[in-house]
Amino acid sequence: MSNPHDPAPAAGAHAPEFRILAVSGGGFLGLYAASVLAQLEEQAGEPLARRFDLVAGTSVGAVIASSLACEVPMRDVVELFQRHGAEVFSPRQLPGGPVSRLIDLSRSVLGPKYSGAALRRALEARLGRRTLADTLHPLVLPAVNVTRCTSKVFKSPHARGSRGDEHVSLVDATLASCAAPAYFPSVAIGGQLYADGGLFAVAPDQVALHEAQHFMGVEASRVRMVSVGTATAGYQPVGGIDDDAGAVGWLSGGRLILTLIAVQQQHLQAMMEDRLGARYLRLDAVWPPDAGLGVDVATAHAAEVLLSLARQTLAQTPRARLRAFTAARD
Repeated sequence: MSNPHDPAPAAGAHAPEFRILAVSGGGFLGLYAASVLAQLEEQAGEPLARRFDLVAGTSVGAVIASSLACEVPMRDVVELFQRHGAEVFSPRQLPGGPVSRLIDLSRSVLGPKYSGAALRRALEARLGRRTLADTLHPLVLPAVNVTRCTSKVFKSPHARGSRGDEHVSLVDATLASCAAPAYFPSVAIGGQLYADGGLFAVAPDQVALHEAQHFMGVEASRVRMVSVGTATAGYQPVGGIDDDAGAVGWLSGGRLILTLIAVQQQHLQAMMEDRLGARYLRLDAVWPPDAGLGVDVATAHAAEVLLSLARQTLAQTPRARLRAFTAARD
């Protein structure tokens, strides 16, 4: 295998297919994506990232993407969700009546809802002290520089124009991409504060394609992309939204953030299908109404639903189509 941080072949050189794996954000819903990828990895019989040329992940997708880029087994990442989900997020079910919704909202009024300490410990146990230069495969992680109010993409040094972050802790960059405002504290890196990349790229598909084309010199005609969602396709809040809904109506139950996640992913899917056609594969599940799911609902029931949806997704995807995107290299 060639050095994963070498520049792409020059124009005119042999130009094989270039594969991208992009993983969307969605909090505990990321268990769905991790399970889909764990099953694909079991079928591959080797670390799944070896079958891709670039891995991208936003928010909880950054946890999965960083693990892939370091060849952490996807089954270990599924276990991370199952074992530590209630510590990172909440073991509580979605709040029911208006009083319980107000109480839940009050948890993030004066500060982040969660400390992020449990997630840091879980990541450090799996990623150790690696920097972005230590990944085994090219990696991009969207985040937001909240100090300067600008977008930021943390990158492994896989191309000449993608250098500058090589000394950044991989755990810190991953946590920065995960730091959803009001849910987790911002992450300090190099004297700047960073927050969740989902603010602009909850689905990192476009970021990854731009990285491949602009920085790695890959023509779009060579690209195949697998994009994995977080089971929010067709999301609609239970009971709908009133035309005069205020903060409680929009924020309770994670309605605003789930709407943002679902709409961004739907829009990016349409764009990628227009640009890549049949060379784009989106793996996602339709949002199950009344299933008790939420971005920070880490109950045993939620985990069971997400694992079941992941199995259904792969059972419903034609094997030949999956092989076209994940087959071993010649």
